[in-house]
Amino acid sequence: MGLKIEHRVGIAAPVDDVYAIIADINAWPEWSPIHKKTDARLSFGAPIHLEEYYEGLGTWETDGFIADWTPLSHIHVSVPKPFYAGTLVRYFEFDILSDTGAGFSIGAMFNGYLSEREGKRYRSLIRTGFEAFGEALKSKAEAQFAANPYTPAPQVAKATPDAEPLAKKKPNWRGPKLFGPFGSK
Repeated sequence: MGLKIEHRVGIAAPVDDVYAIIADINAWPEWSPIHKKTDARLSFGAPIHLEEYYEGLGTWETDGFIADWTPLSHIHVSVPKPFYAGTLVRYFEFDILSDTGAGFSIGAMFNGYLSEREGKRYRSLIRTGFEAFGEALKSKAEAQFAANPYTPAPQVAKATPDAEPLAKKKPNWRGPKLFGPFGSK
């Protein structure tokens, strides 16, 4: 079945600004309350190393790789485990709510018997850490946007054609050109 631990937060800043903060993975320890050390570059298959501190749980080291990534949409990190332990996928997802509003989700998906047991055992501690991360991101993105807001580009009206497009010539279904030498005359 799988177990999902997730925290979602709305941010009063454009998704571009939120994504720029998350895409700079190596800068997370500067503002994230749970990340003590990060080492990664945003590229398909690139390794990622996270040292995260969860209150009541201690420091967790996560070694994985960027499994899927789409700018302004999501970053998925796959964490390899032995085949009998199941799978773990960490994810960071973005939603465009408006020109100056974004949604952000941080989560973990545990699949497989042993992996689900691990997730259930530490669910409340992990969720608390995810909430702290989400709120810190919200504060940082909103502060950056408030300090340097931009004005959205004006909407350009689409041109409407003055005349109807040229009518296409209808095919001659009975002509010899359509069916070759076997067409009717």
